[in-house]
Amino acid sequence: MRSELETSLGLDRAFNNYRKINRQFKPNLIAADTKLAQSANFIDQAIYGKMASDGVSPALPTTDSEFLRRAYLDLSGRIPSPDQAARFLDDRTLDKRAVLVEELLAAPAYSDQLTLFLTNRYKVTRAHDNISVPARETFYGFVHKLFDQDRAYDEWVRELISSAGEVDSAPGTQFFARWMDLNGPIQDSWDNITEKITTSFLGYKTECVSCHNGRAHLEKINLHLSKRTRLDFWKMSAFLSRMQFVRLSDDPIGFRPRVSVVDRSVGSYSGSVNPANPGCRPARVDAVVSPVMFTTKAEPTNGKWRNELGRMVTGDRQFARAAVNYIWSYLFGYGIVDPPDSWDMARVDPNNPPPGDWPMQNSNPELLEKLADYFIQNGYHFKPLIRQIMLSETYQLSSRYEGDWKPAFIRYFARYQPKRLTAEQMYDTIVTATHTEQPMVLPGRAVPLLFANQMPDPTEPSFDSRVMDFLNQFGRGNWWTVDRASEPTILGLLYMMNDSNNVNRSLGNSAVAVGITNRVREVDAKYPSDVDAINRLFLATLSRYPAETEMNLVWSRRSGPRYQWLSDLQWALINKLDFAFEY
Repeated sequence: MRSELETSLGLDRAFNNYRKINRQFKPNLIAADTKLAQSANFIDQAIYGKMASDGVSPALPTTDSEFLRRAYLDLSGRIPSPDQAARFLDDRTLDKRAVLVEELLAAPAYSDQLTLFLTNRYKVTRAHDNISVPARETFYGFVHKLFDQDRAYDEWVRELISSAGEVDSAPGTQFFARWMDLNGPIQDSWDNITEKITTSFLGYKTECVSCHNGRAHLEKINLHLSKRTRLDFWKMSAFLSRMQFVRLSDDPIGFRPRVSVVDRSVGSYSGSVNPANPGCRPARVDAVVSPVMFTTKAEPTNGKWRNELGRMVTGDRQFARAAVNYIWSYLFGYGIVDPPDSWDMARVDPNNPPPGDWPMQNSNPELLEKLADYFIQNGYHFKPLIRQIMLSETYQLSSRYEGDWKPAFIRYFARYQPKRLTAEQMYDTIVTATHTEQPMVLPGRAVPLLFANQMPDPTEPSFDSRVMDFLNQFGRGNWWTVDRASEPTILGLLYMMNDSNNVNRSLGNSAVAVGITNRVREVDAKYPSDVDAINRLFLATLSRYPAETEMNLVWSRRSGPRYQWLSDLQWALINKLDFAFEY
């Protein structure tokens, strides 16, 4: 039976038989101006207004099962249990989507998932010589509390930028130690960190102008930076020039190096370096400068330059713009300004359009400004922003589009763009679907973890090569030399279908099955009705009930021991595109 299910269920193309699966589907286009008149959410007003003015029609609303799975993956990193899925799908109350979002925002998994979202950007990993296990755990806890306590993001960033003390224990200092140049002059460390600050908190890269002037280098890449010079960058980097790294150790031979971040009371940015160790950047000629903000040209008002930098960064409106755009990109897979970490400030203001045939980078300026206003008005807290986005009709549009879809419509957010699950989502989803959560022991943790999105960095779980191999196969990267990848691969498909540890998760009564209470064994024992058992496996694996055609297919292919065809069924469902993608 497995080979037949592989053909019929496991490798079907996305969106096949959609009208049969979704009985609420109505094949008519809804005009954007009609949607605009009906919506009270400022997000929808901006999105539908733009579509209406340009003659673009939005997709139909998403189904309950698709919304359920989408919301769980975005806010918890995994799919719902079959009980959670059945409760939501069988609920007939009108506000059940809003209730679900509130439940997910209040759940511990929300903090785990959003912490992973930010730590993926900061890349503080113990693979760096200056980051010990205690240091990594301190930083992870610092980020986790941002979401767990819903702290104000501007306050949290100011604390990070001004952090000082020993890296093992002082929250935030790990960000500086991670981007410290281990072998070059101190200027290279200042410059590395400056680039990470502008990218992480203001949304634009400055790495290029840390090595050369923008002119004659960046005209085809970034108009704004093409007019910037190394001197501009040095002035921004000068905010860090009183920060020093003091290397410590636990024993005389320095077996376990540690770093303490301290600030001098005097000093400025200088291009003078040891000729025997010039670093990786060209010589810094005439680089004796005082700090000046890269965007606003503001200067510090006191000698605590890193405190001043934190105040200026978070006080810049671009800080709020970049933050909401990062969140938008996370939820939609595509930023209003995209890529979200590569803003070209010369192409985002509709009142100051770029010259020639340069396109605007900002796809919806009205929406971006309203989101920034909303974020500021709500005290820079993420939960109100995420709630507002997820309760919008825009977020709840289907990924299926009736009509002539054009790639240009992506910038209108006319439909939801399907996303392949991340490595962590893939792992957490398969263990949730099969009910084969296994404790993972980590150095520095007293309590084992059950889910991949709780990992503090990609060196873990260092004691479990099977999980490490799974996450690496699906493109987790290592925050060091290998970038994260989200593209589907043939290797990933074959690995999911054939790896023994994956296959054994869906086995029923077998000596090699993973766990004595896995999902197939549980369903086989608890649901004597075959119809109920099939429904239960669909709920557990795809967060929906089977379509009539799917039920008929499974029903007609039952053969052999019951646990065997149930095992085959879940294996086939796990290898559907529906499982690997967020629609």
